[in-house]
Amino acid sequence: MATREERDYLSQYIDIAGSHLNDSDVEWLMRFINSVGNRHTEEGSFDSWSSDGKYTRNWVKEYIIESDYSLTSNYSYEDDDGTSGSYSENITNARDIINIIRENPNLL
Repeated sequence: MATREERDYLSQYIDIAGSHLNDSDVEWLMRFINSVGNRHTEEGSFDSWSSDGKYTRNWVKEYIIESDYSLTSNYSYEDDDGTSGSYSENITNARDIINIIRENPNLL
């Protein structure tokens, strides 16, 4: 478990209320708060089926570590039939941030 001093330090930057942080979690979050401005982008595509038949979806997902120590997640897609969409989410919860940076260590 994280020490009281580590939790106090992290709580100045990130919402850790109610989070059970182990040593690995603390290490991830310390690296996170020192990585403001970093971004990581992934692109991909996949084929799927709808009532109109087969289509291909191209997608882009981007994570940005913001100056307020939050994490912005942007997702956009475009299908080969012209359908497109996007959404953005601002993530501030410590557990959600840890889960994302574990899956995307290149962000740090």
